[in-house]
Amino acid sequence: MDFRISAVDSTILAVYVAITLALGLWIGRGSGTLNRFMVGGRDLPWWAVLGSIIATETSAVTFLSIPGLAFVGGGNFFFLQLAIGLIIGRMIVVVWLLPSFFRGELFTAYEVLKSRFGVLTQRTAAGIFIVTRTVADGLRLYLTAMVLGQVTGMSLTVCVLSIGVVTIIYATYGGIRSVVWNDCIQLVVYLIGAVVAIAVMADRLPSGFPGIVEFGRETGRFAVIDRSPFSFASQNLWAGIIGGIFLTLATHGTDQMMVQRYLCSRSLGQARLAVALSGPLVALQFALFLLVGVSLAAWVRFTGAEMPEDNDAVFAAFIVQHMPVGICGLTLAAVFSVAMSTLSSSLSSSASSVVSDFIKRERPTTGIATGIVAEDRRLTYWGRLWTVTFGVLQMVVAIVVIHSPSLLAGSAVNQVITVAGFAAGLIVGVFLLGRSSRRFAQRSGVIGMLVAFLVTSVLIYPPIEVPWAINGWWAALIASSVCFLVAYLIDIVFPARQDYPA
Repeated sequence: MDFRISAVDSTILAVYVAITLALGLWIGRGSGTLNRFMVGGRDLPWWAVLGSIIATETSAVTFLSIPGLAFVGGGNFFFLQLAIGLIIGRMIVVVWLLPSFFRGELFTAYEVLKSRFGVLTQRTAAGIFIVTRTVADGLRLYLTAMVLGQVTGMSLTVCVLSIGVVTIIYATYGGIRSVVWNDCIQLVVYLIGAVVAIAVMADRLPSGFPGIVEFGRETGRFAVIDRSPFSFASQNLWAGIIGGIFLTLATHGTDQMMVQRYLCSRSLGQARLAVALSGPLVALQFALFLLVGVSLAAWVRFTGAEMPEDNDAVFAAFIVQHMPVGICGLTLAAVFSVAMSTLSSSLSSSASSVVSDFIKRERPTTGIATGIVAEDRRLTYWGRLWTVTFGVLQMVVAIVVIHSPSLLAGSAVNQVITVAGFAAGLIVGVFLLGRSSRRFAQRSGVIGMLVAFLVTSVLIYPPIEVPWAINGWWAALIASSVCFLVAYLIDIVFPARQDYPA
């Protein structure tokens, strides 16, 4: 389905993107040292870190795809079951994992693994993060480009390049400070966009917003709990709670994209406050996006309007076809807000991981004072270079999907959740080993991650037709459990104490 927006809306969208770029460059001035470029000088307030956490985990996939879950016939609020697990999981992160990131001057989550296991484990975990983050966020970039292509008529490749280049510029120049403060602004913009969309639909219904609520009740769309028996194939309450807990341990407990934000905080206490509050607030945000889907369904029933068959495209279609002039441009700006927020965060975290986990030296190669300054400049330079590199790589992923759309089957939001849980779940397994009282050999953790990768791949994405089906919400639990168990067995059968780090 092909759409076009008015010149007014196009201007609003272009101005918003220009302001975002200018603001990112202005905020990021002075990020010439590694400490400011990668962790914002470790002096950002808790509320800015909180806003950045929420905006970072909210992508264009979340904004556009979640409404489709409640819009479709038989749709509901079952997705909120996952939010229950997310809230519980964050509390575990606050108590159990967060303190380890504030022991010393760390720049990445994986430096913790180096002290417990060794460099090989650190770099294996970092490598898994970098590769899967690039793929997952390339998919997010693709979905946003689809919207831009529909409303402007530009080719999807040009759209990918347009979004990517703007984000790369301010993320490369301003580092994490620019990213975090832009995240906070973009959070406000896209939340306003969702509320305005609901208000527009309610205004066009005879009974207004109460009519939307009544429609949701009549059609059972406000049902939150799936009481079906335990099954790995369904998105029921068990999958939401257990899968959500392990997904959060993975994405918020060991994923550099989130840990980097914690390291920007002024103290452990402020980081804990930001993480703890993010769970309930994200759940409310999910509920808002699902309410958009219910409103869309009520509006379609009343007006009889034709909508795309792809549920992920329904909200975008409403924005560009039925939003009033001006409001359409503002709502599309919200779409780009979430896209640039996630992309910039991904670029910054991936670059920081390469610099700290692969490039950084243990000590300066020249005199102490001169060497420290030179090393700081060298690493900051590499941080900027790798920010650009990952921006290019994610654009390549998006362009590959453009030419092979069958790679992205099913609900986009569930695909992204699966990839995130799958990848970070492997690293959770190693973190669990590190928290154990037993001292594991480095090779045990590395082999555990590799075996878990293969096993989880086969279970979640079976290469042949199989009689089972496993929902992607379980990916983090499967990956972390297999990693832990395999490493534990190897360490018992083939003990090798000599390869522990000094």
